[in-house]
Amino acid sequence: MSDYRTLIQRIEHFYIDVVEEFKEAEQQIINDSQFRSIFRKKDYDGNIAKLKACKRLAQEIDIVHIQIDEQASKEVAESFSRALSLFIALCDVYVQLQVFLKKKAMKEEAKLSTYKEIFAKVEQCKKDVNQALHDLDIVYTDYTEEYPLEDGEETDE
Repeated sequence: MSDYRTLIQRIEHFYIDVVEEFKEAEQQIINDSQFRSIFRKKDYDGNIAKLKACKRLAQEIDIVHIQIDEQASKEVAESFSRALSLFIALCDVYVQLQVFLKKKAMKEEAKLSTYKEIFAKVEQCKKDVNQALHDLDIVYTDYTEEYPLEDGEETDE
């Protein structure tokens, strides 16, 4: 039998701890990008550190060693694995963007074409991650409805 509880715990940890932390970092980046903050000094190093911390948290989620036997569990695990890998890629390209903007702020050579390439990668990765999270939501919801925890069982360890 699959290790249902562990799989659910890892997915919830991803959503609650990793994705929410990323959303906070992303919101800070968005706030720094708004027109009214154009003259305010940006904390690119802080943003980079937050993004790398989110990536590290996602990389620490182990789904390889979860016993997965039945098809429903395999489908959820595959969807989760895809979402994790795309999320990690998103963190990487966001770091690239912050490094580029930091170089530009320090008056180092930073071509507009390079910015456009990196920004396009960020947008594509965001789209891919959002689709993967949507797909994960669907299979996760079906999975938890099909195999509900017994009364008194919680997903927290």
